[in-house]
Amino acid sequence: MRFHFPAARRAGPTLALALVLSLGVTPARADACHDEIAALFDGGPLDPFALPPHRFTHVVTGQDGSPRYAMTVTFESPVRMMTEMDTGMRSLVIGSESWMAQGKAAGWTKVPNVLPDDMAALHARNRDQMRANLTATECLGLVQVDGQPLTAYRYATQTDPDPAGIYYGATYTTYLDPDSGMKMRQEVDREISHYQPQPGTDHTVQVFTYDDSIAVMPPGE
Repeated sequence: MRFHFPAARRAGPTLALALVLSLGVTPARADACHDEIAALFDGGPLDPFALPPHRFTHVVTGQDGSPRYAMTVTFESPVRMMTEMDTGMRSLVIGSESWMAQGKAAGWTKVPNVLPDDMAALHARNRDQMRANLTATECLGLVQVDGQPLTAYRYATQTDPDPAGIYYGATYTTYLDPDSGMKMRQEVDREISHYQPQPGTDHTVQVFTYDDSIAVMPPGE
C-alpha cells in the first residue's frame, strides 16, 4: 500500500512525519526490521521445522535472580523431543504419544494421550501465528554475549487462543551466529498464557548446541 501526502510535501518534512505518525504508519526502517524477523519464521532459525537436531538448556530465574528450575531438551524434530528436568524427571513426545520417567534410571511409562493427533499441524499453526502477531520488533545488530559476537533480535509475539482458549507468548531476544545464522541463545521475558494473562517476571535463558547424530526414539527402540 502506498500513501500520498501532496499537501504534506508542500508543507515540509515535519508535517509529513506528523501525518505518517497519525495514521499509525511505522518508519521504513522499523518495517524492514519487522520483515527481517518475520522472515526468520519462514525456513529460518525461528521455524521449528527448519532446525537441525539439537539440545538446549532452559534455565529459569525469578525477578530477584534466584533459580526456579532448569531442564534440558533434546530435539530431533518438532514431533520428536525429550525433556529432562533438573530433578531427573523425564518426558518423551513422539508424534501424539508421550511417556514419563520418574528419574534418570527409571523406566518409561506411557501416559494417556492428551495431545492433538496431528502435532506437526499444531506446531506449524503456532509458528504462523507467532509470525503474524509480531510486535515491538528490534534489530539489535551484532552484540557480545560471553565474549561471543552474535546477531540479536528482540520482539514480542504470541499464539492466538485455540478453541479451548489456550495460548502463550512472551518477549523474546534471539541471538544468531552471524556466520551460519543458527540460533545459539534465546532469552524469554514477560511470558503470558491463558493461565497467566498478565506478563510474568521470570527470566529464561536457552542455550543451543547442534548434533546431527541426535535421534529421539520411542522406548524399546
